[in-house]
Amino acid sequence: MYYESIQQNKRRIQLIIGVVLCVLIAWSVFLIVQRQGKTTVVVAVVPNDARVTFNDDNIGRGTHWIKDGTYTVTASKQGFETITKKVFIDEEKEQNVVTLSLAPRSDKAKKWARAHEQDYKKNEVYGGIEASTNGKYFSSLHPITTELPYKDPYYTLGYTTNSDQSITLTIDTLSPRYRFYAVQKIRDLGYDPTDYRINFRDFDNPLEEVKNE
Repeated sequence: MYYESIQQNKRRIQLIIGVVLCVLIAWSVFLIVQRQGKTTVVVAVVPNDARVTFNDDNIGRGTHWIKDGTYTVTASKQGFETITKKVFIDEEKEQNVVTLSLAPRSDKAKKWARAHEQDYKKNEVYGGIEASTNGKYFSSLHPITTELPYKDPYYTLGYTTNSDQSITLTIDTLSPRYRFYAVQKIRDLGYDPTDYRINFRDFDNPLEEVKNE
């Protein structure tokens, strides 16, 4: 009887282990499916119970798996300022970090902020990571920006950033001659001007002058 009892307990233990393993495997498969085609994103927000949305979908703080793309991120909490910013999620980044620190507005919120100064300081670390990785990612997309602005005595070659992460090169000069030299400078830097949108600023259109007369 004692031997049979041991065998029954052994079978029960084996059954329990089998069930646990099945649950773990099923959960792992579920996570893999849920995260397929998505990128890891760390959301750091202060206060940590602030409401955070990505394109109006509730996200919250912590680690999430999100599809690549551009998102409007909003963080809000009663008594604190509301922050809204555009973020670009891409698996090619070293890290995708979104940092949100809400400044207090009400007296109650200001009292809370004074008692949680360390939370804000910790969030500054995440903010540094976000700025660094976004800067490296942007430079990898547009290497020419590492050499701009370029200032010549007669023209300035710079750029502006567009909402879709693309850039527009800018050329500031009143002289048609130096607009040509500015475009040539793009080639000298090792880039093809036709690969970029170029905005010629400080451009006097002679047709408009005649029309105004």
